[in-house]
Amino acid sequence: MDKKLEKYPKTEKFQIIDTIGVPHSYCLTPKHIVHASDHFSGMLGEAAIISAEKNGARCDICKGDRSYKEHETALLVEVDDKRELKDIKGLEEYLLSIKDMTEKDGYAGFVFKQKK
Repeated sequence: MDKKLEKYPKTEKFQIIDTIGVPHSYCLTPKHIVHASDHFSGMLGEAAIISAEKNGARCDICKGDRSYKEHETALLVEVDDKRELKDIKGLEEYLLSIKDMTEKDGYAGFVFKQKK
């Protein structure tokens, strides 16, 4: 787990286990790789991706409907309860208790995974 996620509280029923791209992860293409190689000493970081977009590279999933900056990250919440989310007692309170932290950290919201 990412170190910056460790600060989020865990309960018997809920815990933050990871992050996930929304609406999907930004998907790199060979254009991004070549651009980073040619202009960023092969370092494929945020600056290289944004620069590659300015030179015609696009997310390979949405084909440019969204820029790199428009691809957001949400927190993946593991829920130890098999009921419908709307029926799980305490979920709303848990999410409200971490809402300020998630907004400060720049997360777009939450995605849920029920524990097996």
